[in-house]
Amino acid sequence: MKHLSETLRETTLHVLAAHAQQYIDNQWKPVWERHLEETERIFAKGGDSAYGFYCLKLFQPLAAEIAEAGWVTQPVLPGTFPQSEEHWGPWENRERRFWSVIQHDSGKALGTLITRIFHDHTQLRLPRPPHIYAIHETDPSEISHILIHADPNVLDSRTDGES
Repeated sequence: MKHLSETLRETTLHVLAAHAQQYIDNQWKPVWERHLEETERIFAKGGDSAYGFYCLKLFQPLAAEIAEAGWVTQPVLPGTFPQSEEHWGPWENRERRFWSVIQHDSGKALGTLITRIFHDHTQLRLPRPPHIYAIHETDPSEISHILIHADPNVLDSRTDGES
């Protein structure tokens, strides 16, 4: 039997991931449409940096909401470009994975949110909404290994939190 604190930690992490995904599901298109003109200008000048601009606009309100609830994200949501990985999908439906460790404002780590951003390298287009899932690892080298090698569909469907 799991200790209560471990059960609460796992439950909190999964509730946070589910809330983040619900936010994404509701906001990814409206944010895209609201900032499309500026995103198009950025894409014309700098290509893929337009997707970074979009992510900034999409994730800022969610990051603020998480902070208001007493949690800190390291790095800021959805994560940083140097720590991300892009190895999956054809150019018109490419996937880049970002990560951000979630800690209580007291410093105790809860787990990590991984964000899958789907984008098109042939034109300015988001083929599908971002997807968020949670893992319990908080060590950057372990996160990087999971990010590259684990099947997110399997990790996302698990409830036991073990990797």
